[in-house]
Amino acid sequence: MRSRALVASFVAVGLVSLAPLEAAAQEQSEVAATALFDQGRNLMQQGKYAEACPKLAESERLAPSGGTLLNLADCYEHTGQTASAWAAWKDAAARANAAGKSDVEKRALGRAAALEPNLAKLAISVDPASDVPGLEVKRDGVKVGHAEFGVPIPVDPGTHVIDATAPNKQPFSGKVDVAAKQANATLSVTLVDAPQAAPTPAPATAPAPTPATATAPSATPEQPASSWSGQKTAALIVGGVGLVGIGVGSAFGLIAKSKNDQALQNCRTSTLCSQHGLDLTNDAKSAATVSTIAFVAGGVALAGGIVLWLLAPSSSRSTTGLRFEPLVGTSLGGGALSGSW
Repeated sequence: MRSRALVASFVAVGLVSLAPLEAAAQEQSEVAATALFDQGRNLMQQGKYAEACPKLAESERLAPSGGTLLNLADCYEHTGQTASAWAAWKDAAARANAAGKSDVEKRALGRAAALEPNLAKLAISVDPASDVPGLEVKRDGVKVGHAEFGVPIPVDPGTHVIDATAPNKQPFSGKVDVAAKQANATLSVTLVDAPQAAPTPAPATAPAPTPATATAPSATPEQPASSWSGQKTAALIVGGVGLVGIGVGSAFGLIAKSKNDQALQNCRTSTLCSQHGLDLTNDAKSAATVSTIAFVAGGVALAGGIVLWLLAPSSSRSTTGLRFEPLVGTSLGGGALSGSW
């Protein structure tokens, strides 16, 4: 019970320490998205749409924004990626509607409607004999739903790769070139049966020995026992808890340093501080305390895990050998070694 409680406490502390890390990661994503958006806009102003579109698309992935989506749709339209532009205008209109921006919604819907008559479309048909349970069809690496079979779907002009797999069938791969404004492009998928493996011949049966030549059966050699044991599993768990504790201690140590540095900026001397500086100093002390506790507990757990692993019984070791019992207290940690030789 104590070991479970210890593991649970370390996991809880680890989850709490992840919150500032996630916030920092989100902030970094937004910074990168802003930089990519600015680069994309500059490239569009220079007429370099083919270079601008990937940067705007990545900016939209990192930090979705209606403004980024509008620029991305316009960029796709300039590069002739009509289907991607049409879908982006539709998405931008939906976001504008949700935000109550009717003028933006109307403009986006108008741009999408202007593209619809000139959209290139590709229909993927599947042979009925190939439409078996487990069939998976992909267009340019993206899974195609069963409801899409035989339906003309808007695609960007260019070459598209169709792959299909199914149980007991040979894989299928085909390419189709779709011209701009071509609305009747099709590709048929037909899977052939996979070759069946030749049956393995049954081993020849040796004739039964006669009573005069029969010999006593040899003893079956004893299979070696598995070298893995429950003690090794416990060693991994305890060692993992130790690593978590050390990681938590490192995170809180960094937080303590950051808080202390901020506190020094709000203090004229070591005793003359603003209220904000005092609060930062207290936060730094609390983080430092948690860091120290986590480091000590993590070090004890990691050491215990190593000892458990080294003393774990192997296939050649008697089950009555050494036993190691970790001991963790409020002011000390270690272990007890016992057993017989």
